[in-house]
Formats: sequence, C-alpha cells, structure tokens
Amino acid sequence: MTAVRDIIIISVVLFVIGIISFIFVGLSHSINNQLLLTPSINSSSHAVAVINSSDTASNMMDYIYLAMFIGLFLSIIIAGWFASSYPVFIPIYFILIILFTFVSVVLQLIWIDITATSYVSSTLTYLPITNYILSHLGYFIAVMGLVGILVMYAKPDNNGGSY
Repeated sequence: MTAVRDIIIISVVLFVIGIISFIFVGLSHSINNQLLLTPSINSSSHAVAVINSSDTASNMMDYIYLAMFIGLFLSIIIAGWFASSYPVFIPIYFILIILFTFVSVVLQLIWIDITATSYVSSTLTYLPITNYILSHLGYFIAVMGLVGILVMYAKPDNNGGSY
C-alpha cells in the first residue's frame, strides 16, 4: 500500500512546491525590477550585475522543479519494488489510483484557474516546465500510479511462492 499512498502525497507535494516556486519567482522578479529602477541602488555596474545574477538564480527554480519531479517519479518506482504486494489487492490499488488521479485533476484545475489571469501569466514565462507539469498533473499522476502498480506486481517472487 505504500507505493499507492505515495501517489497522493506526490501529487500534493508537486502542487504545493509549484505554488511556492511560482510565488518565489514572481516576487523575486518584481523585487529585482524595482531594484533596477532605483537610481541609488543601480548606480554601479557591480550592483546591476548582482541583481541580474539574482534574477538568473531565481529562474533556476524551474529546473529544480523538474529534478524534483523526476526524483519523485523514481521514488515511486523504488517504493513499488520494495513494497510487499499481494495479487488480491490489485483491483483495490487500481481503484485508489483512479481516485488519486481525480484528486490530481482537481489540483490541476486549481492551477489552471490560478494561472488564468493576465497578471500571473507574465510570471509563467519563467516557469514553462512547472506550468506544463501542473497543467497536466492528472496525466502524470495516472502514469506514475500505473507504473508503480506495474513495478509492484511485476517483480519476481522472492518468497518461494508462499505469501
């Protein structure tokens, strides 16, 4: 049950980290733009270079999100391999994956509603990977769940045929 339960946790974690990175990048860019417009701060080329490098660093949040997504996907595979499984629970696990996919679709629709405003869409240009993953979260969670179930039940029987 561990690998299946992890699917809903991963869905919520991806959503929350996506919102946090979205807020962080939006605030970072607005603060950096205000700093660049302030004459007393941007008077030297070194100060402008530091502000621009801070802007570049905040743009890395998208790649950090992608690395986290890949890591969580791999964790589902690893947890599915090490979780003990009984074939009688396959229908229950499949139903739970469908339920968790619906929860992920709700989170996906919340993300789409949040990002639908024009004020927010300017920040999305800095987070294309995050936006794509969260805009298709239901599909990704369904694939993760099916791969997790496949790995959980396709591994060789190490118990000698007895459960």
